[in-house]
Amino acid sequence: MDAPTSESGSDNVVPYGVDWSDRARPSSHCWFPLTSDDSSAAQSCAYGSCAKRKQTGQSALLQCESCDLIMHAHHLTTSSTTNNDSIQLCRPSFVDNIEQGNSLTNNIDNSLKSDEHFWSHVSTLPKPCMHCQSTSMVFSLDIIDQMKSMISCIPGTLSDDLSDTLHGLVCLWCFRCYHHSCWEQLAPQDKLQCDYGIFQNIIVRPQWLSRSSESPTGFKARSFSYSTNSNTESNSFPYTPVLVFVNKRSGGQVGEKIYRELLQRLNPRQVFLLENNATITHALDIYSSLPNMRICVFGGDGTVGWVLSRLAEIYPSRNNPPVSICPLGTGNDLSRVLAWGEQYDPKRLFHTLLQTSQAQVAVLDRWEVQLEEFDAATLASMTQQHHESGFNISRIFQPFLSPPKFIRETNRSSYEHNQKLPNTRFINYMSFGLDAAIALEFHAERTRDPSKFSSPLNNKFMYVNESCKYFDDFARAQMWNLGSYIRLICDDQDITDTVHNCHSLVILNIPGYASGTNPWGKSLRSSIMDRVNQLSTLKLDSTFINQISMGSLDALNCASDTQEKNELEGLDDGDTDQTESLSTTQTASSSRFQPQNFGDRKIEVVGLSTTHMAAIHAGFRGNRIAQCSRLSIELRCPMTAQMDGEPFYLPTPVAVNISHAGQVLVLKNENK
Repeated sequence: MDAPTSESGSDNVVPYGVDWSDRARPSSHCWFPLTSDDSSAAQSCAYGSCAKRKQTGQSALLQCESCDLIMHAHHLTTSSTTNNDSIQLCRPSFVDNIEQGNSLTNNIDNSLKSDEHFWSHVSTLPKPCMHCQSTSMVFSLDIIDQMKSMISCIPGTLSDDLSDTLHGLVCLWCFRCYHHSCWEQLAPQDKLQCDYGIFQNIIVRPQWLSRSSESPTGFKARSFSYSTNSNTESNSFPYTPVLVFVNKRSGGQVGEKIYRELLQRLNPRQVFLLENNATITHALDIYSSLPNMRICVFGGDGTVGWVLSRLAEIYPSRNNPPVSICPLGTGNDLSRVLAWGEQYDPKRLFHTLLQTSQAQVAVLDRWEVQLEEFDAATLASMTQQHHESGFNISRIFQPFLSPPKFIRETNRSSYEHNQKLPNTRFINYMSFGLDAAIALEFHAERTRDPSKFSSPLNNKFMYVNESCKYFDDFARAQMWNLGSYIRLICDDQDITDTVHNCHSLVILNIPGYASGTNPWGKSLRSSIMDRVNQLSTLKLDSTFINQISMGSLDALNCASDTQEKNELEGLDDGDTDQTESLSTTQTASSSRFQPQNFGDRKIEVVGLSTTHMAAIHAGFRGNRIAQCSRLSIELRCPMTAQMDGEPFYLPTPVAVNISHAGQVLVLKNENK
């Protein structure tokens, strides 16, 4: 987790980002290259004796993302400047003396002594003065951009000898602003004591973190006892510190911009750029003793699953720091389900962090996937049963039957490069068939040419384009059925016969799939698909869907709602046998399903026809097949699949065994 360094022949290289090495000091800067599109590019080097203030070809300008100090790189790579006070200090992020840190943890009064403002001189206040309410700021500028363009130096101490151009003060912890003349009128205590502003409940305070020889990272946060007076028992820890993990590759590279912005608003040592498993492990080791800790992940569903997997390995079931989400991905299904939003909104960045401390803790199931290869005898038996079944369609049509493209064409380039199971656990969903085939083509094309996928609109266009490659399978939808190529076993019951008119099979843990759809449907809300499935004589196709009026939709939905409500009430009023049946497998034949719950140790199985695949985006749901605690999907031929949005290809017949793999804690935003 050491900070990367600049390229320099000197032993005194410049650490980029947050420095976790032995060289780090409490007031170490967080250096990053100053880019040409940065609003601070007009600023010059703040080193006092610098002869060339602007950026030159020989020496690039660097900027500290914690305090905005700008400096030429060559000033930072010499012993004479690295080890003395020629360079202004940054706001402290930890305490170097372990005993000093311990002395601050006795009670609230002692702790507050180290909660001090870190004042920065600015030429223009970024917001109205807290004392006189006036300012010369430009209201159209974003506060963060203004700070980057206005802060010119970070003094270690305040002095009366101020430049005529520096007439304001801003605390880089709480971001309170004062004119210098107004600041002089404050009480001495108000000049020193800082409450960390709006982030006071989630920020990691410097005195909580110190060096430790017991930690592999060399740092350790400690638990504290807070009491109002020495005669009372200690109260619980009054804060909810939040660790932040950011995937810089998520959201079209917006992750790195967010990372640098958070370094400025929080303690830089509570913000981590996700690079590998070690980043997560080291961060958790540092803060494992800090009470009430929560985690906010900035990334897509894959990033969230990655972090949750590491948490499940480190902590016992249902004992991990609960996790919130700032969605930076494409689908963001888990983020939608937990009410953190469907896509990233820069205006809600800080709101998401603040809501993390107030969100409700929820339990989320995890599911393990194991692949079991068939022996020759089993495979031969399956093939024989497959032929004897008649492919689940009338024998009149069997001569015209042709497998779908994703089964027929086994040598596609997209298949050859994606034959590895992306993970052994999933938290959202897993699917097989036509939807996974399209997702795999989409993934392969995005890997070949990322420039085509530069915006959500372009992504949707490209998805439609990749779908057209399977036009023949859509057109012949009545002539093939996924149930002909699989065997479905739920809780040791073979329910393959319930897979009717199915072109994609979806295994759901959460009520979210394919960018916000809900194939299982709400507990008391049925779609037209369910009503049509009950009418065995009705032939449903895309033309029929287009001809149905909205009034018909409402009428059918209302009728389905009433029927399902009566079924649920019947279960509530039923006898002991009915109650016990709730713990067994629920299938479509029983028409009795429990409300979907991502923490009930059960998983839902849904079948989607080609019509369903389009209709679920309009609010309808698919064909409910089963609810169970474990299942096995025996694939009789090569098959496309996807797991939490990661598509892959299974090149040989195999049994996909899915079982419960424990639970993790997440955060549901009920105050959105």
